[in-house]
This record gives sequence, C-alpha cells and structure tokens, in this order.
Amino acid sequence: MSKHHAKKHHVKHAGTTNGNADSLVKVVVTSDKGEWVRPGAGDKFYIDESAAFPEVVFEIKTDSPPPYDWEWKIEWNAHVSGLAERIRTGRKLKTFTETGKFSSEAKLWQADLNTKVVGGKLTVSVKAGGDEFKRTVVVMGKNPSKDDVIAFLNTFHDVTGFGKLIEQESKFKNFINADEEPVVAGDSGYGMTQLTTPAPTFTQIWSWKENVRGGAHLFQEKQTAAKHYLGQSRRHYTDEQLAMETISRWNGGGYHTWNGQAWERNPTMLCDSKTGNIGWNTSIAANQGKSEDDLHERDKGQFYQMGAGQNAEHPWKYSGVCYADHVANH
Repeated sequence: MSKHHAKKHHVKHAGTTNGNADSLVKVVVTSDKGEWVRPGAGDKFYIDESAAFPEVVFEIKTDSPPPYDWEWKIEWNAHVSGLAERIRTGRKLKTFTETGKFSSEAKLWQADLNTKVVGGKLTVSVKAGGDEFKRTVVVMGKNPSKDDVIAFLNTFHDVTGFGKLIEQESKFKNFINADEEPVVAGDSGYGMTQLTTPAPTFTQIWSWKENVRGGAHLFQEKQTAAKHYLGQSRRHYTDEQLAMETISRWNGGGYHTWNGQAWERNPTMLCDSKTGNIGWNTSIAANQGKSEDDLHERDKGQFYQMGAGQNAEHPWKYSGVCYADHVANH
C-alpha cells in the first residue's frame, strides 16, 4: 500500500498546506481540539494506485477512562475541473458526505469509513469524560497506470471498445494530478469513465476500480443491445463494427445501417469535425446541399445553448455516430 504523509505537527493549526510551492492543493482550514498523538493537523493521506484506502490512525492523549465516544465525517465538494492540469475554478455541483459514530474502549481508531473508499476532508471528534478532541486531515487520490486499467478491464466480458472510450473521456485519469481530486465534468460526469446517469456514488467517484466497474456495467448493457442489433437475421459484423456501434449507443443512438448487403456507417449523418459529438442529419431539407463548414457557421452560435439551441432554423444534434467517429480518430 502506498502512503504519502506530510511532515507531522502536534499543535493546533489554523491551516496547513503540503509545503510544495508548485502544488495546487488547496489550503486546509482546521479547528482542532485536544492533544493528539497522531495524525498531525492537516496531514494528507492518499488512496493509492490500486484504489486502496490509506492507513489513517487517530489516537488521542487523555487520562480520562473509557468509554470514548467517536464521531467522524468525510466531506468533498465536487467542483468542475475538466481534464486540464490547473487550479479548478469551476462551479460546485454537489457536496458528498459520509458519516459514522461509535463508542470504544480504545484511545485509537484506524479509519475505515464504513469500508468505503472515499476522499476529501476527514474530521474526527472524540469525547472522553469532560474532554473533547477534534482533528482534521485530508484524503486525496493517486492515478493508476494505463496498463493497470487495461488489465482490470480485461477481467470483464463484453467491453469491446471500452478502452477507446476511456482514453477519449479521461486519458485514463480518475484524478486531476494538480490537486489530486477526481475529474469532474460540467455535465456532472465523474471520474475515469465520466459516470453521469445513473448518478455515481461517493465510492464510484473516488475508487477508480469502482468507477470503471460502474462504467463497464453500463457499457455492457449498450454492447448487448449492439450485438442484438448487428446480429439480427444472422448478419455478420466485425469487432470494430461492434465497438463503434456500442460507443455510438453510449453517447446516443446507433451507428450502422444495413445497405442490403453489409453494415455501413449511417450515411445521412454529417459530423462537425471541430467538435466531438455534434452533427447534422442530411435527410432534413434545411441541411441539404450544404457543406460541413456551411452548417458549422450557421449553427455554431447555438452550440453553447445545448438542447435549447436546437430548433427548425438550427437543426443540429448531438450524435452518437459523430461521437464514435471522434473516439476512433483521436
């Protein structure tokens, strides 16, 4: 298990940083109470590359007899990050929390957080007789290697093409290295596979393995539908066609049409090469006889409005076909 600890201090702190001038990790504000043996105020611990929760032991110094009443809370504010390695300045989408309490005869507790792998600001409080203790530390995350993710993916069935999708969505990153918090997209997509719907759990966001597991489950559902579609009437299809059909359905809608002899890419969909998943149905009169550049110039001012920007005068659409093409070409 990989653990990274900042230099420890055992006095009250108003706040601490990790001491690295090049780091973008935020200042941790604490309001600690009591005398602690460990950990130090504002210490940082890391969910490691294997998605294992770190060993974090809280120990108080007191002459009061047991029992000791313990209470803990871990909280993380999910701010939009994108994939850029920089200070995230995006809006807050949601606050995730996990809490617990128990009574113990021991003066120490190894945090297990209900066996969940989650991160953020972890605050532990203890009541010992008339004494009160409070300590705050931070749990961050480390990214796995691409090879480790691929090896994990190989333990699943019916995920042909999912590696390409992860490469496109996150470059195999579950965390932004700059601040060691999970990737958060503006459309509420979280982590390595950009889980969006259904909304991911706290653990699915912070454990890259659970994030991939959740994404693989959804991808398998899309792949099952793709197999049924491509295999209808005992029609032949290749692994590449299966991957493209599944990726297209992941983003919305099928990729192929049957031309009477073989499966082919939907010929009516013209894609905007300047975006990732925007295109035009050329069977619609308003889009006929126009080039990609013509259609892009006509509609680009509407893209930022998303669904609200699609109308009879601007009949562009989000297209699974275009998304699959983008994934395949990047």
